[in-house]
Amino acid sequence: MRAVAAHFITEAEYLEQEAASPLKHEYFNGRIYAMAGASPTHCLINSNVLIAIGSRLRGRSCRGVGSDQRVKVAATGLFTYPDTLIVCPPERYDEHDPQSLLNPHVILEVLSPATERHDRTDKFDQYKQIPSLTDYVLIAQDRVRVEHYQRSAADLWMVRSYNQLEHALALPELDLELPLAEIYDRLDLPSGLLLLPEN
Repeated sequence: MRAVAAHFITEAEYLEQEAASPLKHEYFNGRIYAMAGASPTHCLINSNVLIAIGSRLRGRSCRGVGSDQRVKVAATGLFTYPDTLIVCPPERYDEHDPQSLLNPHVILEVLSPATERHDRTDKFDQYKQIPSLTDYVLIAQDRVRVEHYQRSAADLWMVRSYNQLEHALALPELDLELPLAEIYDRLDLPSGLLLLPEN
């Protein structure tokens, strides 16, 4: 991702600009970064995930939230907009910005060619600094593949991958299962183990 402006801006300036902007931007270390637009497949997966979460959390205290919810990583100063998240009470927001959530429990990101490396590395390293975060989920949009990173009691992250529509993403901390058939509803994508590309 490229910074929108080369000069340093403060957190307060970012929040002021963001409140007036029709577009969403991330902020870190004095720089603003434009967020790329999403493909139709990306949008459909996001919608499917939010519907699946919402139907299972109905009547419960935790709730699913879409990509308009800004999150602040208090330990590092990153402001960002995850594709989907789950938050449980008590919800905590930044004292200087009541629009920025501090304590998501689960973050789900749909991968794209432009953001995949960032989502897997730098952004994940940032998210690990959120004490409340128990699960981080990466969802492919070019194939049936979901990667689930779960924080252990020893603060280690264990990963499990799913690549069949018959599989279900299990979030045991919330007693929640999301079938991949629902995540990829209305999409015809390859599943299972795929052959390596030929040179």
